[in-house]
Amino acid sequence: MKKLKKIGSFAAALLMAASLQCAFPRTMAEQSADGLFINEVCTQNKSSFKDSLGRASDWIELYNGGSKDIDLSGFGISDSADSPQRFVFPSGTVIKKGGYLLVVADKKAEGLTELNTGFGLSKSGETLILSAPDGTALQKLEIPALAEDSAYGRTADGSFAVMPPTPAAGNKNMPAEPVFSLESGFYSADKVKELTISSSDTVYYTLDGSDPTTSKTAKVYSGAIPMYDRSADEDVYSKYQHEENSAYSITPTQWFEANPEKMDKATIVRAASKSADGTFGRVSSKTYFVMDDEKLKYYSGIPVVSLVTDPDNLFGKDKGIYVTGQQYLDWLKTDGTTEMPANFISTGKAWEREADITYFKDGELGFSQKMGIRIRGSSTRNSVVKSFNVYARSEYGDSKLDYKLIDNNYSADDGKKIKRYDSFGLRAVSWVDRLRERVVNSSLRDMPALATYADDRCMLFIDGELWGMYEITEKASDYYIQSNYGVPAENVSLIKNGELEEGPDDEPLNLQLLGEYCRDNDLTVPENYEYVASQVDFESLIDCYCTGLYLGTWDWPNYNYLMWRYTGDAIDGNVYSDGKWRFGAFDFDYSVGLTYEDFGDVESYQHDSFTKMDGVSDAIPTVIFAELLKNPEFKQMFADKFYSYAYSVFESDKMVKELDDEESRYMDYMTMTAWRWYDGAPDTDFDTFIAEQESFYHDEMDVMRTFFKNRAEYAVANMQKYLGISDNTATVTVTAQGKGSIAVDSADTALSGNVWTGSYNSGQKVNITAKPEKGYVFAGWSGAVTSDSPTITVDADKAVTLTCTFKEDYKSGDVDLDGKIKVADLLLMCKYLRGAESFSQMQFMLADMNDDGAADIFDLVLLRKELLKK
Repeated sequence: MKKLKKIGSFAAALLMAASLQCAFPRTMAEQSADGLFINEVCTQNKSSFKDSLGRASDWIELYNGGSKDIDLSGFGISDSADSPQRFVFPSGTVIKKGGYLLVVADKKAEGLTELNTGFGLSKSGETLILSAPDGTALQKLEIPALAEDSAYGRTADGSFAVMPPTPAAGNKNMPAEPVFSLESGFYSADKVKELTISSSDTVYYTLDGSDPTTSKTAKVYSGAIPMYDRSADEDVYSKYQHEENSAYSITPTQWFEANPEKMDKATIVRAASKSADGTFGRVSSKTYFVMDDEKLKYYSGIPVVSLVTDPDNLFGKDKGIYVTGQQYLDWLKTDGTTEMPANFISTGKAWEREADITYFKDGELGFSQKMGIRIRGSSTRNSVVKSFNVYARSEYGDSKLDYKLIDNNYSADDGKKIKRYDSFGLRAVSWVDRLRERVVNSSLRDMPALATYADDRCMLFIDGELWGMYEITEKASDYYIQSNYGVPAENVSLIKNGELEEGPDDEPLNLQLLGEYCRDNDLTVPENYEYVASQVDFESLIDCYCTGLYLGTWDWPNYNYLMWRYTGDAIDGNVYSDGKWRFGAFDFDYSVGLTYEDFGDVESYQHDSFTKMDGVSDAIPTVIFAELLKNPEFKQMFADKFYSYAYSVFESDKMVKELDDEESRYMDYMTMTAWRWYDGAPDTDFDTFIAEQESFYHDEMDVMRTFFKNRAEYAVANMQKYLGISDNTATVTVTAQGKGSIAVDSADTALSGNVWTGSYNSGQKVNITAKPEKGYVFAGWSGAVTSDSPTITVDADKAVTLTCTFKEDYKSGDVDLDGKIKVADLLLMCKYLRGAESFSQMQFMLADMNDDGAADIFDLVLLRKELLKK
């Protein structure tokens, strides 16, 4: 019986198997993952594939390299490890052996006949997971940021690489980039004579900045390229000038004839490999400054930016963003009643061009990255010397620029140096008014509530030819706010000059309604005042208007301003995440000593900016400020801050020193820029011209010096008159150096940035106590009172200014804050670098031994050296 039972059980099993085969049609495909893998991915499809709706959807390609068909029923694809089957292949999906299967990756699935994941792919990088029906991960593919119409695919050896897209077909490997014998850099003409390029494929190259894959000037590399100072070569791009009725004119409104003198030049080499099947690889661009040692020293004294792009991107009549273009010629044929168009006036993504941006500092290569460029500005677009905005985008390569681009640029949130940018500006400094910008910004750096653009100077070369001195400046964006104020970019609303830049579409309306509320309600009523205080950061608002009113900025107010706020959930410890509107100010070139007709018969430092503000006080955002001034508490806050701007922020001796430093550091580059943009053939020799320009620039800087030396007296008097404040009011201003605060008459007092100002009756005695932060000690008072005592008493006079100095109480490297440098600090530093330990801001500062804004392996080496000395 037992034997029969066994036979019966076996028969029953066969019967069950047979019945299952009847219930489910048999297929030759197996649910095996052997040979199955994600083969190719395109995250920025533009033309490689059109879906059933005619859209250029992103896509994922699977390949079956096994010996049998594979049944994909229940297999999954996802971009999240937490949800490995966001997309599940429907029952009956089969991929043939040696076959390809294309899956669309689009959030909108309605109407599509193709398989669709239902989620999109990030152009800035993505992780894809292929999983079995039970959720087991079969393949995890890390996809980098990809350019438009490029793919990330499997190569013959099983690795992955960027390549041309080949949907549902065999992968076509992109040739490797050619290898240059020299990296971009500064080279002595006496020592470097040639450049070689190597590749297993044929190399095409150009020396004029043009794209070697399409240019008529491209040559096949066959031997070493001679390297020499090309400054003696004929200018090409520097010859663009004003031309009547021309698509190639760089300005239709200014008569400008290019200087025929030859300008300094770099050697630009652009090269790409071409495989036997005709496929071009990625274009590599290199910039070489091959000059004599004197010139190399000159250009090592300032950052240098090399902008390389196909010349047609700048000067072509159809797509060149630097010239009037064909659209201007077409307009000339009309009756001229419409606004004049030009390529350089055109805005938006359609007028952005790809360029290689290479940056040098102290004569050394800093970074080189493919980025997007657009013409920047408003009226200055018509200028012969145009400014640029520069964008890091995944379609060109990296979605961010990871480099400490601007010195002395620190986050207001955590005090750390900003070393990542999504964009920046290259602002022309070809006329003297632009010299004001950097000097003003340097003084506003310690006023974190007011958003301003940190900047630096550089010399710009375009396709190898000298273009002159430019400002490298921050650019307003949601990421700019994130970098400076520590709030996530995706929840930032940003309005610039009344136009919405980032955030929900209804934000301008919300701001307009806030202005109407201020105008229609009495803000001396506490509940009304408190409501506005819940919507607007008063410190930031006051900083914005103190700046414009004190500097006598001509194209202000209601222009050259920005407003931003964070709309996400509040972040613990971040005061900027409270949802209030905050302000920023920029473009100070029409201020600081410039006199205009509407100022009347007075010098600029005498001008009453309050009367100008009164004329536009009904518009956003001035209406908010003007109505708040009717509240006594707000009026006093503003008056106290205005005193601090007069006697501390823009204190005359400090500003004169800033101007002296600016003149000393940049005079040689300002005068060279003036020579570069000399209108027509010079009527004097180079040395004479430079001497004349130095005198001219010095006189213009003196205008600014005179402004700051005299402005406080008149600006304060104008403010007191406007607000109805007695001119017998005395002020006490304290500027803190280092980390610490103060108490005034025993009450803790908040510093605005690092400054506090209080107003008192003349002769009143004021007690002030210095209070150092942890890790710092009080080092003394200077200014009106010199003392080592933390508490001092001053007699309030017309304007008393004091400096309170705090210094660190720890030595650099003392990361455990015990007052000693020992092995324990080294071990703690190692843990931090491994991610096993976190540091406070003080510990981070002490760990950053080389003061480069980072705590890294280089600091660890310095700490070890310090220990070895003991």
